[in-house]
Amino acid sequence: MKSIISINKKFMSISPKELCEIIVSHKSTKGIEISVDYNSLEELKYLNDLVYEIKKHDLILQVHGEINVEKDLQLSFVKKLESYSDYLGYPIVFTLHTIFDNDPDISLKKTAEYISSIINEIDNNKIIVCLENLNDIRGAKRLDKDNIESIVLNDEKLFFTYDIGHDISNFGEVTNIDGYMFEDIRNVHLHTISNSLNDHMPIYKNDPNWTKIIKALEFLIINKYKYNIVYEYGLELCRGNNIYEKLDDYLNSIDFVSEKYNNL
Repeated sequence: MKSIISINKKFMSISPKELCEIIVSHKSTKGIEISVDYNSLEELKYLNDLVYEIKKHDLILQVHGEINVEKDLQLSFVKKLESYSDYLGYPIVFTLHTIFDNDPDISLKKTAEYISSIINEIDNNKIIVCLENLNDIRGAKRLDKDNIESIVLNDEKLFFTYDIGHDISNFGEVTNIDGYMFEDIRNVHLHTISNSLNDHMPIYKNDPNWTKIIKALEFLIINKYKYNIVYEYGLELCRGNNIYEKLDDYLNSIDFVSEKYNNL
C-alpha cells in the first residue's frame, strides 16, 4: 500500500515543482490525489504543470473529481485525464462522490444513471472510475458504502473508493465490508474526526479513533489490499502558522501512520 497526499486549491500558492520537491523529501508519501474546479483555468493549469512534475519525480497521480457537473464538462475533463494517463504510462484512479437528493432512493437512481453515462464513454484502460462512500453531514443523509453496493457490483467497469473516515463518522466504528465489495476497492481515503465531529482531521499520536483506524488498516492488510491510501486531510486543520508548516505537519502525519501500518 502506497501513501498519497490529497491536495486542492489551498495548496496552489506552492508551485508544482516545489510541492513535489517537498513531498519527496518525506519518506512515506509517494503520490498526489488532486481536486480541481473544472471551470477554473488557473486550477486546470496547475494540474497540467503538476503532471509534468509528478512524472519527473516518479510520483503517482490520482484525481478526485466533481459529481454535480454537466455530462459534457465531465467527459471533457476525463478526456484530458486520458491524455495524462498516456503521458504518465499508467491508468489514473478517478474518484467521484454520489449525487445527493433528500430522498436516498432518488440519490441512488441519479448516481447510477450519471455514472453509467460517463463510464461507457471513456477509456476504462486509462481511467479507473471509483465511487466513494459518504457520511451523513449537517442532517443530510448521504449514501454510505452499503447504499452504493448495488451500483458498484452491477457495473464491472466501476470500482470502489473506501473512505474509512466516513465509515467511522457514520457508524462510530469501522463496519464490515462485503467480500465482493472488497474485491472492487481500488482506492482508500483515510482521515479522522474530532470530538466536535469536524471531518477530515489529521491523524496524530493518541488520536481518539486510533484503535478503529488500526482495525481498518489491519483488515486491509489481512485481505491483501494492494492499492493506495490517500490521507485526505483539511490543510487548514493541520498544525502550523503558514502553508509550509501545515504541509510539513500533514506529511509528518502520513509518515507516522504509514510507519505504524508497515509494522502491523
